[in-house]
Amino acid sequence: MEVLNPVGGDTYRLPVGYRFDPTDEILAGYYLRKRIMAHPLPNDLIQDYDVHQTEPWELPGGGKCMNWQRFFFYDVRSRVLGNPEKRDAGKGQWEMVEKDEEVGFSDEQVIAKKSVLVFWKAKGSSLAKTKWVMHEFRLALKSNPSKMSALAVCRIFERKNSKRAKKARVCEGVKSDRSNIEEAKDVTATVIDFTVECSTETGPPPPPPPGTP
Repeated sequence: MEVLNPVGGDTYRLPVGYRFDPTDEILAGYYLRKRIMAHPLPNDLIQDYDVHQTEPWELPGGGKCMNWQRFFFYDVRSRVLGNPEKRDAGKGQWEMVEKDEEVGFSDEQVIAKKSVLVFWKAKGSSLAKTKWVMHEFRLALKSNPSKMSALAVCRIFERKNSKRAKKARVCEGVKSDRSNIEEAKDVTATVIDFTVECSTETGPPPPPPPGTP
């Protein structure tokens, strides 16, 4: 099955019946880590994109081939200037409802911080709450959890009513793959060296030297 890459404009091939539905551990512990360390990622399924450019339903990607979800890397510093808990996007606003929940790994040095945001759309002179949700993940060293990476990965989706969501999940037939979770955790933490650039955020470290595993 060929799927159009909505950001790059090219296509990539996926196995029949493929659904891209990574767990929190895999999304942060595998994909975000590799992106920070400048390691190649399979199929470019997660793109670099400023998620605050427009309303969530106008973002590229999504649809049935992507399990009704959209995944992006973006630099938090590009948009979070004043209040990081309320962020303008298009004609609406993302509002944080849960902040910095820890996602643990077997690795003793690195953790992920997960925040949950809900989108409010413009309605006349006020804002109306929608069912669009963002899960935002950033990495931090356990020794200094307040210094999080500036690069984030996010999962954006529209909540469905419980009956429809349950039916969709059954139809997808997605099961947790323990080997994938272990692969997500099996990354050398010592390669990640967050360099502090400001009081609360850090930039991605340089790529590892040639020959580094």
